[in-house]
Amino acid sequence: MKEYDKYNREERAICAHLFRLLHENLDLKEKSPLGQLLNYYKLINQEINLTNLQYKNIGIFCEVAIIRDAFCDLKPKPDVIKFMDDLTRIIIQQENVNNCKLYSSLDNIILKNPELTHPKQIRQKATSKGIQLTEEESKVFGAMQGIFNAKPDLVVTIDNLLLVFEAKFTEKFDKEQLKRTKKITKIWSQLLYKDFGFIKPPNCFVIKLGANKYSPDINWSTIYEIVKNTYTENDRTFIAFKASIELLKEEGLE
Repeated sequence: MKEYDKYNREERAICAHLFRLLHENLDLKEKSPLGQLLNYYKLINQEINLTNLQYKNIGIFCEVAIIRDAFCDLKPKPDVIKFMDDLTRIIIQQENVNNCKLYSSLDNIILKNPELTHPKQIRQKATSKGIQLTEEESKVFGAMQGIFNAKPDLVVTIDNLLLVFEAKFTEKFDKEQLKRTKKITKIWSQLLYKDFGFIKPPNCFVIKLGANKYSPDINWSTIYEIVKNTYTENDRTFIAFKASIELLKEEGLE
């Protein structure tokens, strides 16, 4: 064990080891680390139907920015305008506004030209250039800014399920961040489900993963039990998780 393992507080570090863990032995299906995690969640939450999984369309992704990446992929193509209009429509609905122009109908060419303005900068650039947005447009394109900046920690696709994990290590969960993650998940399931390998819009859920003190859906000690079932004590992920659990216990969080 490195000395840094004893006080590394970065949630990305532990999520990186979780990402590795969930890829192990996928051929074992329900007995794999992923299967063990899903079986545990099935016991504590009846909302998600996790029975009779076929273990098809399995995908495990970390720090997912698929909206940003889809925009960058489409930017050289005419399809980017339709993509941005479809995204704007969903955000208008989520933000419960009635009078907001679509991306393609914005008054100023600077704001709706993807070569001149990134979508996360629309409201900011409008302000800096003295371009007037209505209150509802400001709300919608402000929400768009947050959506383009956000990167949910871990995503699992399996069968017709899109499972998005909001992970915290030593920190408590942020209500506004969770709301945004749920909105982003809905956008993915409506607008980008094919890019995740789904044939039709999937059932989607946000799962809190964190220290026991903050009432997560799954705590890190549960993950550590799966780690111990998977790796030997000299394995790097085993070492990192052991140190992480010890840190959480020392601080009264686990």
